[in-house]
Amino acid sequence: MTVSRNGRNAFVLGGGVAGLAAAFGLADRGFRVTLLESRGWLGGRAFSSVDRATGLRLDNGPHLMLGCYRAMRMLLRRLGTEGHFLQQQRLAVAYRTADGRLQRLELSRWPVPLSMPWALLRLGLPIGGWCRALFGLLAVVLGAPPPWSLADWMQRRGQRGAPDAFLWRPLCRAIMNTEPEEAAAADYLAALREAFTGRASAAALWLPRRPWGEILADAAPQALAAAGVTVRAGARVVGFVGATRIDAIELADGRRLDVAPADLVVSALPWFALRCLVPAAAAAFGGLRSSPIVTAYFETAIGAPVLPDEGPIVALVGGDPFHFVLRTPGADLRQFALLSGGNRSFDGMNVDAIAKAAMGQLQRYYAAVPMAGATVRIRKEQHATFVAAPGAPSLRPVPGRLAAGPENLLVCGDWTATRLPATLEGAARSAAAMLLALD
Repeated sequence: MTVSRNGRNAFVLGGGVAGLAAAFGLADRGFRVTLLESRGWLGGRAFSSVDRATGLRLDNGPHLMLGCYRAMRMLLRRLGTEGHFLQQQRLAVAYRTADGRLQRLELSRWPVPLSMPWALLRLGLPIGGWCRALFGLLAVVLGAPPPWSLADWMQRRGQRGAPDAFLWRPLCRAIMNTEPEEAAAADYLAALREAFTGRASAAALWLPRRPWGEILADAAPQALAAAGVTVRAGARVVGFVGATRIDAIELADGRRLDVAPADLVVSALPWFALRCLVPAAAAAFGGLRSSPIVTAYFETAIGAPVLPDEGPIVALVGGDPFHFVLRTPGADLRQFALLSGGNRSFDGMNVDAIAKAAMGQLQRYYAAVPMAGATVRIRKEQHATFVAAPGAPSLRPVPGRLAAGPENLLVCGDWTATRLPATLEGAARSAAAMLLALD
């Protein structure tokens, strides 16, 4: 039995990134922590499952990190999995056009503001596009008014054409998981300021060498136990007992967990799950919308030509419906993935049709590489992220107590007001902000 150093219990709902960070933080502050997770594994919306046909462990969607993700890196160190990443020291991304041209954006080890102009010049943008892109980079520091979408910002800052196709739109899809027409310019530019206004390593991509199931789900139980946290998997919360405060937590199997007057309940659930539990308070965030991630995992036939190794991430310029080619560092060259972020055209489409669309796009961008005999496995995460659209900040509560919620309920998660879009870093930071609300 875990002994509470301050005599109080804390019940953390949800075992994703925010829930894990919250559980560790509460345990460090002397709470006796119980983490309730509805599924049989931890990791939240960053998890893996085994494909029965191939035996491969496939992520529900690629989740990349940046070197500036300080809070997420602290969590990984706590789990002992920070070393499971290729930790680049500078940003390097390849771009492939539909006519087969390959261009690269490679920053030096100088601070990003110094190296970016030369990197854009080497990228091969037309001189007019290069000048506009430099102006756009300067304008990032100024931010944007809350009503503006990123498309509005690009229009007003002269960023159409090459800057849109090679810089802002690919980054928007990667960071915001949606198109510029739907993305809040303020949130997008805030994320860029963190990555692009400091050291080269802050903008560098951290690419997982292993599935996210190994990084989070496999490592978390032992690390949580060492911290004194009790994990109850398969414990789906279906309701709260109490009006102004939570007196008990109701589980789907009929059990009820009593909550003492001094205890805390911390929700690290996604917004769409929490609004079912606190409908009276959900007006503050009930209008948030979700955005999907669709991934097509390829494995080419043995002995067949392989896709050229152009780096771990290749942006497909003008790509539709898929936007990126991804490779796991160190993986078999026969294996790669196509990623589509926030594309609603897949809604209602079956996996065979999605696989056919993926195969067709590969043939357009890599016409010289036959895909005959390749296997394709589709993963679709319908609620991968929330849409950080113009107006969404007014729907995102500050991590901590909900204004109209029970007095002993605290909330955290990437969808709360973290000043970032839906990122792993936002989820981890939200837990830290929630803990500060206890002081």
